[in-house]
Amino acid sequence: MILTTLALQVVVIMHATIIDPDSPTVRADQAVVVRGSRIERVGPSATVRPPDGARVIDATGKYLIPGMWDMHVHVDVTGGRPLLGLFVAAGVTGVRDMNGDLARLRGWQREIVAGTLAGPRMVVSGPYITGRASPLPHLLALTPAEGERAVDSLARIGVDFIKVHNRLSPETSAAIGRAAARHGMVVAGHVSLPLSPLDAARSGVRSEEHLYAFPNWCSPADSAVIAGATELQQYVMGRCTSEPQAAMYVALAREQTWITPTLGVQQGLAELRVPIVRGDSTAQYYSDALLERLAEEFELPPAPPAAAVAAGQRLFERRLALVGALHRAGVRLLGGTDSPLTVGGPGASLVGELEWLVRAGLTPREALRTVTTEPARYFAADSLGSVSAGRVADLVLLDADPLEDVANVRRIALVMSNGRLFEARDLERLRVDARRAAR
Repeated sequence: MILTTLALQVVVIMHATIIDPDSPTVRADQAVVVRGSRIERVGPSATVRPPDGARVIDATGKYLIPGMWDMHVHVDVTGGRPLLGLFVAAGVTGVRDMNGDLARLRGWQREIVAGTLAGPRMVVSGPYITGRASPLPHLLALTPAEGERAVDSLARIGVDFIKVHNRLSPETSAAIGRAAARHGMVVAGHVSLPLSPLDAARSGVRSEEHLYAFPNWCSPADSAVIAGATELQQYVMGRCTSEPQAAMYVALAREQTWITPTLGVQQGLAELRVPIVRGDSTAQYYSDALLERLAEEFELPPAPPAAAVAAGQRLFERRLALVGALHRAGVRLLGGTDSPLTVGGPGASLVGELEWLVRAGLTPREALRTVTTEPARYFAADSLGSVSAGRVADLVLLDADPLEDVANVRRIALVMSNGRLFEARDLERLRVDARRAAR
């Protein structure tokens, strides 16, 4: 599908109710004037006269939010290129990609900018730095000197940030943080034990992924059940502690560290099941090769023990409680899915993540912040995350109020991605194209 550029076109959305997640109020009956890829004007509909030749969209009864970001994805997978349109189809206009072939990712970025490929804007890490061999693109760092050289190499090839993975020693983690700071680069990724989340933050990890290395505060009854969890479940969802954790949460907030919980992935592992299998609604978009890779990634038993499933479910409850406690302590949260590993697949799985965040104690407005205004703050990008003049025209028009029920984010009327308009028929075409490519 070839997309037409809207560089000279003006689109006016009239009579919309605007929801800016950072604002405590909504703005009813508003007009938004978009020229090219930027929002030119926002104001009461009664005060805005559409320019001659503008495309006018009546948004009466509808709700306009900023385009959403999925802050933890892996798009460089088998059959990944046709999956990019699914992000746009779900209102996800930006992603932070956590590992991949940099040349391939940059090529897709160029196609998206040129309008020959539908997809989100991408911030990419390229290969990650790890302390063990991996089948994914990586740089091995077993010593502090190797960690520094890895950062230097990644800076030289022009990655957007440094991704760290598993099995990095505390000394190597610290060396990576120092080298990244020298290059003016951000570090994000896994917290490698024996580092604590606070140790990692102080070594320079700005965004900690999956809640790795966070212990769960557990009651004696919790601990008795969780003792039946498998090693994989305890690795992913943490072990129990009776030690108070509140002081660490406050310290993380003081360090201005972001946490990307990726609760949807953990919920699947709680039940020891592969999240996406042939025949389910997500699998229609995935090639056989990708489905096989997902099954291999998890290496789960065909018939998990009931005690392990019960333990995993209790662990996941503690994970939800942890996220709620982090939020109440003022720790900054980012919405991310680890797509394509999560039910719903690229784009659509982000709504499930928002629902889990609400279950953890965030309000719908606060959950929306994790995928709109918080990514803008994380990137220090004042052109993103708001429906206001001068911002990039990344917008999602909804048929129902997401502040009443965050699941209403699924009810999309249209998406504007960098000023390109995708109406209902265009969004369906993106889904059809992904299904065809998978088969």
